[in-house]
This record gives sequence, C-alpha cells and structure tokens, in this order.
Amino acid sequence: MDGGSIPPRSTTLKVDESQQKQAIATGNSDCGFFASETPLVLDSPKWARKWHDFDTFLPSSENNIGTRECYSFRKKIFERHPYLVNALKSNYLKLFHQKNLREANLFILKIDKSLIIHDLNLSSSTSKIRSFCEIVSRKCGLTVAEYGQNKVSYQICRGIAKKYTIEVDGFENNKPFIPILNKLICANWWFRKINKMRTQHIEQVHRKLNLVHKDASCYVSNFALENRKTQLKNSFEYLMANHIVNEDGQTYTLLDVYKKSVSNPRIRKAELMTRIRGFEEVATQMGHAGEFYTLTSPSKYHAYSNGKANPKFNNSTPKEVNDYFNNNWKLIRSALQKKNIHPYGFRVVEPHHDGTPHWHLLLFMHPDDVKTSREIFHKYALKEDGNERGAKKHRFNVTSIDPNKGSAAGYIAKYISKNIDGSDLDTDLYGNDAKPASSKIDAWSALWGIRQFQQIGGPSVTVWRELRRLQETEQPEVVQAFIAADSGDWAAYVMAMGGAILPRRNRPIHPYYQTEVNETIDIETGEVIQNNLTHYGDIKAPSLKGLINKNIINLTRTRIWQRITRPMTTCETKNESRNKELVKLHPIPI
Repeated sequence: MDGGSIPPRSTTLKVDESQQKQAIATGNSDCGFFASETPLVLDSPKWARKWHDFDTFLPSSENNIGTRECYSFRKKIFERHPYLVNALKSNYLKLFHQKNLREANLFILKIDKSLIIHDLNLSSSTSKIRSFCEIVSRKCGLTVAEYGQNKVSYQICRGIAKKYTIEVDGFENNKPFIPILNKLICANWWFRKINKMRTQHIEQVHRKLNLVHKDASCYVSNFALENRKTQLKNSFEYLMANHIVNEDGQTYTLLDVYKKSVSNPRIRKAELMTRIRGFEEVATQMGHAGEFYTLTSPSKYHAYSNGKANPKFNNSTPKEVNDYFNNNWKLIRSALQKKNIHPYGFRVVEPHHDGTPHWHLLLFMHPDDVKTSREIFHKYALKEDGNERGAKKHRFNVTSIDPNKGSAAGYIAKYISKNIDGSDLDTDLYGNDAKPASSKIDAWSALWGIRQFQQIGGPSVTVWRELRRLQETEQPEVVQAFIAADSGDWAAYVMAMGGAILPRRNRPIHPYYQTEVNETIDIETGEVIQNNLTHYGDIKAPSLKGLINKNIINLTRTRIWQRITRPMTTCETKNESRNKELVKLHPIPI
C-alpha cells in the first residue's frame, strides 16, 4: 500500500532516539571513518547492479540511516559483491536495528575485507578468476624472461604470490627453485590455488551471513553444493572421455576403473563396514570392550547456537576446528601410550548443521583400560574453555557398546551411511532426506579438505588392498594374510598381520614403493633419456608397486598403463561424418 509514497514506507525505518542521533551524525560519523579507509576494487560495470534495484530494501540518506558517506560506503561494498548483496543487506539492517550503525558498518566492512586480497576480488565469477590467473602468471613469466631462472626471479615471483597469501617453498627450505618458477608461470597452477582459497572464503562468508544452518542450508551453503555438483559433473565427463591402455592392448575407460575402486561410494562403504565388523570380531575373540565416544568443540568454534547466530563465534573455519581436534587427538594418543593403552577402531568426522565438525570414535580396548581411557579423553576435551556453561555435558559423550543390545558395527553403520551415500537411512539428524544430506556432507568434506573416515590402530589397509590384487605367493606369512584378504575376512587378516595392537613397523608385510622413470628419445642424437621428474620439474613421489616381506618383493602392479583420449567407435565415426555433412547442408546461424 506504500507504492505511491516518497520514499516508500517499507524503506522508512524506525529508530530510537540514540540511534536517530547517530544516524544523522556528520563529520566524525562512524560510516565516514570507514568510507575513507575502504579500498575500492571494482569489476566491470556489468557486474554492478543498479542502485535502484535495492531501494526498497536499503534505506537511502533521506531515511536518516547514516550520512551520504554511509550511503556511498554501503553502495561500493554491495557493488563489489553482487552475488551476496541480498544477504549483506539483510544482515546490515538486522544489526542496525539490534545494535547500532557502527556495528552494521563494521560487519559489512569485515565481510568486504575477507573477500578482497590486494587487487583480487574473490567474489568474482570463475571466468574473471581465470582471467586474473592468466594475467598474474604472465607477469611471473615476464619476470623469468627478464632475469632468467635464478634467485632474483624466484624472490620477485614469490613476492607476487605472497600478495595473494600464497606461500611457496624454495631456497629457505633447500628446495630447487626451478620447479617453483615453473608453477608460478602456470595459469592452471594459480587457478587451483586461488579457486580453493576463493571457495573457502566465500563459504566462510556464507556462514557469517547465517546462510549455513538447519533452518537455511544444512552443512554447506547452496553455493558450495552447486559448485560440488559442477565439479562431479566435470569429473564424470573426464572419466568418460579418457581411456587407459596397457602393453597388451587392453583398454578401459577411467570410469570403469573408478567403478571398481574405493573411490566408488558403494565399494568404500562396503570395505569400511567389513573392516569395522572385522575389528569387532577380533575384540570378541580377545575379550576387549567396545566404546563409542563423541567429541564436540568449545562453543566459540560454532557459528550457530540455540537457533541463532552465536555471538561468541571466533570466525574459525571447519578446517581450523578439525585441526583443533587433531591436535587434541595427538595429546590424547600420547597420554594413552604412556598408560600402555592401545585402542583400535575407527574415527568418523561429520559436520553439525552449521558446518562445524565433531568427532565420533568407535574404539576397542582391554576392559581394565576403559576407566583410564575415559578419564584421559575427558581431561583433554575440557582442556580449552572447560569451565564454560554446558562444557562438561556436551564436550565428551560416552556410550558403552553392549553386545546384548546390538553390535558395534550396527551402532556406527548409520554414521557411515550418512556420510557416504545416505543409503539405509530415511532422514538425517535434522529431519532432512538422507541422500541429499549425504551429498551436502560430501560437498562439505571436499570443500574443507577434511578426511571423514580414519582407521585407528590395526594393520595397513593398503597392504589389505594389495593382497587382494596379488595373483599368487609362496611365502608362508604372506599366504595367510593373502587368503584372509582374498576372502574378505578382516579379522583373520588382522591376526595374520600380528594382531590389533602391534606397531606397524613390526608387521610382517609392508607396502612396496618404487620411483617411476620416464623415458624419452632425443630426436637429434637418438639417445634414450631417463628422468623421474613431474611436469613442473619436481622429483616424482614413489609409486605403489606391490608388497615386501623380509626383503622379498611381491609385485602387484606389473602392467604399464597409458592414458589416451576416448577413441570413437565405428558407429560414432559414422555419426560424426554425418553431422559434418549436415553442417555443410544446414549451416549454423551466427
């Protein structure tokens, strides 16, 4: 009903007297201070939405919300980040009403600064980011062309990378500088680095804007989810379009290889459940107790709490919170070892609805060690901010696995399903459909580089997988483990490898790695040149080739595979020729 009013009533905000005085302040106003210090990094004009597009949402200076400097300050920030403008406006007005103008201005200023690195706007489109990477890599290339591949070029190019918070190792760590220079002049290398930084920064902004929680988007933002879907789609197309061929002419698509590997969610889930059930069988044989622990981080690491934004949130990323857990786990593990306690089992990392990770651990141990283990976990769970409200209740939860009520494997199965494919579940903890929820958890894990599942104790799963590839062996120690692995019996494999708590260095079988050497022919001299360098000139990491037992090598990877682009079938070749003829007959309009 306010369409004819000037300005519309929907933009006329009511403020109390103290806010009104602050809003009409001039000269030394809060927003005036920020406006003078905010760097302006504009994209092309087509990126900036017209100001009148958000007149009905954002009060103008006529509405007494700040000065003209405030108007200009907000406008510049909104124009820099058009994809976030609605959320920025909403949070700005909310803070203005709940607190004051200064807090509202500070908030959007912090968001702006988190997305601007030197002259790089991380909220730019992917195409703009790629163009930026081309420019900066070319700048490094010109530097190398001018000064040569030496320390001077390295220092200059390293300085360029440092402007964008990208650290590179070189002379300082006795690493050769030529591979580093080769990376710094490569646009693709720059894009990988900056795009990872960009997606994480944008996701963290979504968390600050209250767009990641159970009432908005669980686990990750919709932006991150769509990015992950695009990434998976591109990966699928790549797997479909590429083949591998060996010296015998056997050819497979990379998709065929993927379907048979642990990268396939179904196979990964089946293998995890096999290993968990195997550990449980070992525990039953040994008379060990099963414990299920849940570790939660201090409140300051949670973006959302009690259905609203957490005022204590310290802006930690999920990766930083997981690092907190890893550091705590090192202390716990050290304390357990000093008490001669050697648990074995699995750890699962999953996100709360706001993206903050927490840990679940299924551990088996001697019954006499249970009490001490709980005390150690409890101590380190409360090591940081242990006196805050609710810490003793929520930081460390314990469930003793009772075989009479259900198996340990059955207890943890729902966590495995939830974090892989959502199968065997109807909904997640927050009532969302389990399969879409598992897709979001996958996006969360990929975005932050968080390993979801990790075995604790026990023999190497790499050896298990290589034994399943082994054709035959005559070594007695290898034969026992081979039979167990080939039959999918993890419990028998654990016992064949020396039991659940034997240190890995004392295990009878170890993975065997070998450095691959590429051979090229010098066209002028005909000389065969061997090298073990990567595309950038780094020394290649050794590749897994098989198993070693008592200095005897059992090779499991004897074939040489090469990647080739997808060849056309006869039918596809005919269709391609027909399509070319159709294009000649019916030119595509431009």
